[in-house]
Amino acid sequence: MKYIEIEFSIKPLEMYSEILQSDLCDIGFESFQDTNKGFLAYCQEGLYSEKELNLLIERFIGFNPDVELSTNKKEIEQQDWNAEWEKSYPAVLINNYCYVHAHFHSPLEEVEFNIEISPKMSFGTAHHPTTFQIIELLQNENVEGKNLMDMGSGTGVLAILAKMKGAAYVEAIDNDEWAYKNALENVQTNQSDIVVRYGDSSLLDGEYDVFIANINRNILLQDMQKYSKHIKNGGVLFLSGFYVEDIPILMEEASKYGFSLDRQISKDNWAALRLIKK
Repeated sequence: MKYIEIEFSIKPLEMYSEILQSDLCDIGFESFQDTNKGFLAYCQEGLYSEKELNLLIERFIGFNPDVELSTNKKEIEQQDWNAEWEKSYPAVLINNYCYVHAHFHSPLEEVEFNIEISPKMSFGTAHHPTTFQIIELLQNENVEGKNLMDMGSGTGVLAILAKMKGAAYVEAIDNDEWAYKNALENVQTNQSDIVVRYGDSSLLDGEYDVFIANINRNILLQDMQKYSKHIKNGGVLFLSGFYVEDIPILMEEASKYGFSLDRQISKDNWAALRLIKK
């Protein structure tokens, strides 16, 4: 099977890269790899439409007139794709306590948690600052015996870590079918007892002590009230997937539903918050 690789160069990178990647998922692109100037986007040859891509780019530039965007296209064979991806997929070590790696990396004996993630480039491999920061925040979070929701779970790495740390019940939800299937695979690989579901916040039907939402600003704003309804009083809400400058608007919305800010961290202008529900 052949893949189409589109190299995107984009300015300003931090502001538009993730938004554009999200849009590309809607037209069949299934994986992304960051570069210094933008990112590489991959789509199966049979699903690729140059007309759809051109329309998407035209619309994106129309909504964002200050963006500078250029592309370069090439075809790659499936076996070359896998080899290149494995060679360029580094393991991630977070604070010497959590090591997120692929099957071709050896686990580290000196760290507390080794998590094996299949390197298929769904969101949540711990390479991106958003996932990295939630893992950092979970380092000091006591989840033992608690119920935990991982909303927008991607690979399932955060849910897997929570289960390893002793959470009693862990549920992971993602509205991307490919990510959902990838999470199922990773949960099985790590022998974790986790409920993985395909859908969005409309599936919420439980009550949680700890709730993780690593998505994007607009979805967080849209679903904040739903999250609140399913978090116990005194429970914790972790938010990530947005920039530092988005914190005020997110906190304004969160405060409407009884959340107060306990801690905030940032990495490369991406932010993560720990909120407590009163």
